[in-house]
Amino acid sequence: MRKIFTILMALTLCLSGFAQKTDKVKVDYELDMLPMELISKDKKFEVIVAYDYQERTEAALDEIAKAKEDAAKEKEEYDKKSAGEKFGRKMLGEEKPTGRYNDNSFIPTVFPEEGIKGLVNIPGYSKISGSKGSVHVMFFEFSYTLDPTQTKISYYPLKIVVTTTNDKGQVVYQGDLPGYTLPTSYTATNAAALSKSMLNTLKSLEADAKNQAIKNLNAWLSKNYGFNLQKDERSFFDVKDKKQTYPEYHQAMEKVKTAFVYCNMADKQELMATNLKEAITIWETALKDFDKTNKAARINADIAAATYLNLAEANIWVKNFDKASEYLAAYKVLDQDYSRAYSSKVDFLKDYSSRYNKYQSY
Repeated sequence: MRKIFTILMALTLCLSGFAQKTDKVKVDYELDMLPMELISKDKKFEVIVAYDYQERTEAALDEIAKAKEDAAKEKEEYDKKSAGEKFGRKMLGEEKPTGRYNDNSFIPTVFPEEGIKGLVNIPGYSKISGSKGSVHVMFFEFSYTLDPTQTKISYYPLKIVVTTTNDKGQVVYQGDLPGYTLPTSYTATNAAALSKSMLNTLKSLEADAKNQAIKNLNAWLSKNYGFNLQKDERSFFDVKDKKQTYPEYHQAMEKVKTAFVYCNMADKQELMATNLKEAITIWETALKDFDKTNKAARINADIAAATYLNLAEANIWVKNFDKASEYLAAYKVLDQDYSRAYSSKVDFLKDYSSRYNKYQSY
């Protein structure tokens, strides 16, 4: 019995040594990825800046300017009075006018529009005044809280309501800038120090809140509308030579590697597609020898599953999305364990096809 078991073990090891094995190959690429939404196909946009609190700020500043003017005028009139009149006012308990007016209340800043416009960017786009496509940015006033110890200020990025309008005059998005609402904190050494410098501190924190808001806006614009340079990798499968050899799979991989050299070259897209289509033909030809009943077959279920994933990936890149979906479905039928690669290709197909179709139909 032990002898039979030993023979079976040896036979199993021998067969496993000859078993076909796929070889995962990661191919690097650089690509100016199409945006999720378009503002203009000619990649031009205008930035329009507004402040929800501008009228309130201007009214408060006018009031302060008037108070300063009145204080200066009062001092000027006082100086014209005779010594007797001045003495009489002093006897009545009236203070001598200083001509100065101080107001330490915090008034929200209306930041210069051109400065804000210069900070708002979308990758791949040019900012040109008068463009049909636009990003309208409405800022709201600085929001903060002071903790019970009177030493810690928590504040938020300036609230932004953004409206993006494409060059067809259609509003693509309108509403609060999504997310980006986490607070930042500032802590003073003691309450007295903070109280003494409160106005200057608040102005400094307000400027930081404005910068945070613009940083968040740019990140959101980049994610949704930018032509971002994407550097990543995609996986394909070669087959290792053992008892049987797979020269056609090696040849297909060389064509894939050559194709991706041209990935971000606008004038080489036909060459990229040609190489990928030649690889597709090789894999489709190999699948004609697929024997799903024989694990030892040259093209068995494992090799076929990896090949279907190769075909799905390549068809995504040549924009044959329906065919890619068919090959992903064919992979699922085989019930082989390439789940991570499969999920990656499903997600990539959904994202890439959505971007491409929107761009083509714009």
